[in-house]
Amino acid sequence: MLEALGEHADIVEIIRKPWPTWFDVPRRIILRLSKGRYDPYWSLFWSRLGGHATVERLKRANCDAVVAVAATPIAARLSEEIATVFVSDATFFVMADYNINFQRLSPAIKKSANALEGMAIRGAAIATFPSRWAQSSALEHFHADQETTFQIPWGANLEARATTPAEMRQERPWRLLFVGVDWYGKGGDTTLETIEALKARGCDVQLDIVGCAPSDPPPQIEGVTFHGFISKNTPEGRDRLEELFRRAHLFILPTRFDAFPTVIAESASYGVPTISYRTGGVPSNVLHGQTGILIEEGAPAEAFAEAIADLMSAPERYRAMANAAFRFSRESLNWGSWAQRIVSSITEQLEKRKAAAALAN
Repeated sequence: MLEALGEHADIVEIIRKPWPTWFDVPRRIILRLSKGRYDPYWSLFWSRLGGHATVERLKRANCDAVVAVAATPIAARLSEEIATVFVSDATFFVMADYNINFQRLSPAIKKSANALEGMAIRGAAIATFPSRWAQSSALEHFHADQETTFQIPWGANLEARATTPAEMRQERPWRLLFVGVDWYGKGGDTTLETIEALKARGCDVQLDIVGCAPSDPPPQIEGVTFHGFISKNTPEGRDRLEELFRRAHLFILPTRFDAFPTVIAESASYGVPTISYRTGGVPSNVLHGQTGILIEEGAPAEAFAEAIADLMSAPERYRAMANAAFRFSRESLNWGSWAQRIVSSITEQLEKRKAAAALAN
């Protein structure tokens, strides 16, 4: 994200840790003691106090605009002072009853969180979200300006340096790949049930699981390999992940809640289609029937198995889907496209503000 942005604009200031230690540490303690019910991050008073130094620093940065990523309380205050690009994967409103970590918050904190979200969205020069799901919430629940609220897909944090064309992938066994660190939340249990259902159908499949497991040590299951956590930030880890993506036929992620899983953009960059639930922001980076398959929320693993078995029996359809996923990655699901649209959109808004100010004078 940052690297791509730097190719389209001059970056004069980078703040990687916008919250001071005196705010961050007590916040984690309070969250733990309150069992997730009270989060100072969403408090109108404490977030203003905690974000004050960052806002003041950015006011002195001599910049045309600030890109605020996943920093709603700071963006809410910052937009009063500087042209702000608000970047978030979802709105608080849609997450409040969707993600278990937000569900725990007290009614009072939820109220102040929605107030901060509204300030950040409506006060921004432009507000951007990676999915239609999130953009629609900003427009509907926070009355955002349609002219300045955009859906701009996010890119891959592990982008393919080399791919295996769909036409050159081995016919059998079919390799499925699952990557995630939250076993239950990302649907690890459903993934294993899907593999068992496929085997029961006589399908020749194997599964690679990266990032988590149902137990420690992981169970011994024929045709399933648990690779543990692999860091994409080391050369060795990146090489291992690239190998797994290159030899995969299908990426499986039966996620129970997700705003916009960037790992799907990563699989698409390798020309690997995705099968997932139709939930949250997923339909914006998996085009059903084109770049992957979406299963209705709550459907059992058998629904995944049936869809995969059908795809396995239709090689021409599979190759078309894999190639479409690769094109979608190159055309939309990449940080270069994201940065280009961000810069062009904020430039347009700054020019409009300048013209309006000139008329006013």
